[in-house]
Amino acid sequence: MDSNIDSNAQAGGPGLEPLAAAIDALAAHDLAGLPAGVAARRVLVLRGLLERLESQWLRELAAVDARGAAGAEDGTQAASTAGWLRRRARLGATDAHQRLRVARALHRGPLGGTARALAAGELSFAHAAVLAAGTQDLPGRTAAEAEPVLLEAARRLDPPRLRRVVAHLCDVADPDTAQARAQRRHEQRGVWLSPTLAGMVAIDGLLEPEAGQALLAALEPLARPATAEDARSGAQRRADALTELARRALEGGSLPQTGGVRPQITVTIELASLLGQAGLPGGEGVWAGPLPVETARRLACDAVVTRAVVTRPSRDVGGDGDPGDLASRLRVAVALLPPALGGAPPELLDLGRTTRVVSAAQRRSLAVRDGGCVFPGCDRPLAWCDAHHLRHWLHGGPTDLANLVLLCRAHHRAVHEGGWRLHRHPGGHLTVTSPHCRSPAAA
Repeated sequence: MDSNIDSNAQAGGPGLEPLAAAIDALAAHDLAGLPAGVAARRVLVLRGLLERLESQWLRELAAVDARGAAGAEDGTQAASTAGWLRRRARLGATDAHQRLRVARALHRGPLGGTARALAAGELSFAHAAVLAAGTQDLPGRTAAEAEPVLLEAARRLDPPRLRRVVAHLCDVADPDTAQARAQRRHEQRGVWLSPTLAGMVAIDGLLEPEAGQALLAALEPLARPATAEDARSGAQRRADALTELARRALEGGSLPQTGGVRPQITVTIELASLLGQAGLPGGEGVWAGPLPVETARRLACDAVVTRAVVTRPSRDVGGDGDPGDLASRLRVAVALLPPALGGAPPELLDLGRTTRVVSAAQRRSLAVRDGGCVFPGCDRPLAWCDAHHLRHWLHGGPTDLANLVLLCRAHHRAVHEGGWRLHRHPGGHLTVTSPHCRSPAAA
């Protein structure tokens, strides 16, 4: 046994030292020698024992909370029991507050039956948490009267389905305050977006049932697997579907204007970066993280482009260091960043006319000729597609039908960021080559 655990168990009073010894004895068992049936049964039995131990922990947590004893183990008094759990038990804020709420509801509130069912191993902590959260706004007497029916549901349903049942039954149990509870839920709604250190965008949020159903209904047709070989996870397909939904809203032109301009994705990038010169930063969005150079090239395939000629003070761009030195290269990159990120303020010399790379007429011609994504085996329709330059216009490729094809966004990304190659032969047929093999496949 670990010496710290051993000493803590001894200091914890009666019952904990034998428990720690029993856990050590379990850890010493040779699991490889157990028959398959016994091994499977042990997993289920241990799960029940863990729930019973969780029940005891909640009971003792409720007692500590009632006495205001949080922090007494080292002779201090914690400002709050939840804060004490975060500091000493290393629980997250959400987890600490949830467990404290459950402990209070089961052992100091109206859910005594739930506490007994958890102690008997009949329920999981997740079930108890659903019952505690679902009844927290009910009057204590109403919650106690409703508890037997809620426990019946808890014994036959998993926690997600139980949550839905509890919401219905609580409205039946206390219809007078149902509207007030709905209003509180309405006030809790929100969507939070934050850039991550990895350059991604984290999404967190709470939607009301109606809004959640509307979002799911809009995502469902866009999140289906493209083919039987679609290797994306469900979460990845939903992320792609949400992106597609946003793209369609932007391209539809029906969103309100901001500052007199239709909302669109705006990317700023140095021409040298776009052309592939090494050692320069990629594209910069308005809000999120930096865009890799190849992503900027993909977006430039079928975009509205505005040429801006600027100059920057030479001392800010190059400096006097060795151009092969990493520090010097980083200073050059910093100088080329937007001023908000520490770059040198540019002086605008010329602002060219905004130009649509692929014209509306060419778009219509591509729609007639290609119909949708031309990648082998893909049947994504026209609305899912971008125009792709077989030879990028940045490298002198013409923007004409012979050099353009339609690719869905997934395969457009596969070609630019994934290394796939498309080639049109003199007869007009296309072949694609995987980055992992040399043999082209016919499109």
